[in-house]
Amino acid sequence: MVTGGRGGLMERSRSRIWRPVSEMLEKLVSLVTIRNETVRQGLAEALGTFLLMIFGLGSVAQVVLGKHKFGEYLSINLGFGFGVMLGVHAAGGISGAHLNASITFANCVVGNVLWSKLPAYVIGQFFGSFAAAAVVFALYYGALQDYTGGNLTVTGPTATAGIFATYPAPFVS
Repeated sequence: MVTGGRGGLMERSRSRIWRPVSEMLEKLVSLVTIRNETVRQGLAEALGTFLLMIFGLGSVAQVVLGKHKFGEYLSINLGFGFGVMLGVHAAGGISGAHLNASITFANCVVGNVLWSKLPAYVIGQFFGSFAAAAVVFALYYGALQDYTGGNLTVTGPTATAGIFATYPAPFVS
């Protein structure tokens, strides 16, 4: 007795085609899955910190290099806010999304994170920050050259170092 007509035949044919594809995808996922929890957490911190810094530094670069015509202080606040939101969303479920070495250190001090995981977290955060700064520098390279006339400085009227770092005010010793 044949049941299902042509529809049943099509479903069986489809399942024969998709079964090898599904098995292949499962093998691929198991191949690229990182099983070491500490490595996963360090990479999650790198991704989360990268997202935080790419949005934050990008917003600062837009405001500074646009000579305050394409954004103001609020733009920078929103950029960092969205960066934190995305970083926490990306890394929160894996590492807790500390996104800052001082937060990781404080969590180690109070016992929420093992001291043995501190290096992985800090290295991930360090790498994510520097990778984001490099991407922002590359994306805004032409604007940086145009704004500074090719002379990148830390202080002065066309200082651009403040895009990537913070410095104390001149009156602070």
